[in-house]
Amino acid sequence: MNVSSNFPDIKFLQKTTNSGTVISAGSTLMGEIAAPGSISVSGIVKGDLNASEIVIEKEGIVEGSVISHHLIIIGKFEGNVSSEKITIASSGIVKGDLSYKRLMIDDGAILDVIFHKI
Repeated sequence: MNVSSNFPDIKFLQKTTNSGTVISAGSTLMGEIAAPGSISVSGIVKGDLNASEIVIEKEGIVEGSVISHHLIIIGKFEGNVSSEKITIASSGIVKGDLSYKRLMIDDGAILDVIFHKI
């Protein structure tokens, strides 16, 4: 029995959700990830990430290149970024080259970077 056919006017039954890609704590990934939605990193990534939104969680570590619409760094990042918007939390530790249109840095973040406004 198809539930959505009994309730054609209820849109949430017809909508598919995109939960995103998660690299969980304790996991290590070496390589490249490209995702249409979001990527959340709580583990370790050594490689390249490409997604609309990328969140490096507090326990997350990324070493490599990032291309995104919005990059949120709460944990550690080392490498090159090209992003429409970069947000760095007070717990963020960042080393590398950052290319961005909009940038927000919370007080307390640790930076060793070269900034490139695009």
